[in-house]
Amino acid sequence: MKNVSSTAAQRGVALLVALLVVALVTLLVAGLLDRGELSAARTRNSLRAAQATAYAQGLEDYAAHVLRAAQIEQPNFDTNSDIWAIPLPPTPVPGGTISARMRDMNGCFNLNNLGSNNADYPKYFKRLLRALQLDPTLANVIIDWLSISPTASSGGAKDNFYLAQPLPYRSANRVFAHVSELRLLKGVDNNVYQALAPYVCVLPTGSMININTATVPILRMLSDSMTEDQATRIWSNGQAHYLSLEAVGEDLKQKQIALDGDAALIFGVQSTYFQARGDITLDALPFTFFSLIEHRNNGADAGIRVLARYRGSD
Repeated sequence: MKNVSSTAAQRGVALLVALLVVALVTLLVAGLLDRGELSAARTRNSLRAAQATAYAQGLEDYAAHVLRAAQIEQPNFDTNSDIWAIPLPPTPVPGGTISARMRDMNGCFNLNNLGSNNADYPKYFKRLLRALQLDPTLANVIIDWLSISPTASSGGAKDNFYLAQPLPYRSANRVFAHVSELRLLKGVDNNVYQALAPYVCVLPTGSMININTATVPILRMLSDSMTEDQATRIWSNGQAHYLSLEAVGEDLKQKQIALDGDAALIFGVQSTYFQARGDITLDALPFTFFSLIEHRNNGADAGIRVLARYRGSD
């Protein structure tokens, strides 16, 4: 009787051991499969990212082509009716689709101009802030962020303010690299940022504003007395088509509005900087690329060149 019980117990232990071994082997195989799938996914994602980058570089070539075509059509001014402004619709490519569009960056206010020695830029930028119903002293905050001077201007902020924050940091004392840096500045909460960001950009210092591609708030910078309705008429539903700044001045005279004497240093009808955006989908993986393109029509720097590239959102 004891031998029977002992044999049954041994069989029970053997069965438990066998089940444990099967369970361990199953877990091991599942782990190996997961690792294999993860490795395969990583490889696929890397290959698709490289493929998307190649497509993005092709879109830069396409952007250069349409900019040259626009220059041939009308070399003396740029408008939203130019060929570069026509978006590329979703187009099938091996592995997915691509679409693209371009934005004239001379239609917005360049934040880096506030770091130049031209005292006119703050005056015009404050007009934009008032048009957006924002505090004009934000101009001084931005100037202090750009300036190497350790002293804050009236209403501005330097290191002593930023170092006192819960997560301390210093002012940049250099040009902006991206518009999102505004979020670091004194007085810029999410509401202020969302109101201002669509109308500002980050370009090399000295860029001008193209009246033909500017939006209504930007056009209100032309004069202290410019109303939203007057700016809207100049904007012409995004189809402004001025051949020169003088033509703008003549148009404004009829509305009893005079351009400031320094307007020619700030405004024009030509564009130099364009942002090309490419939206690429490969194997259901989305990629968004941005390229900042400089296009100069004449002079020693004539030509088209890519100044910056980045992935993500604008």
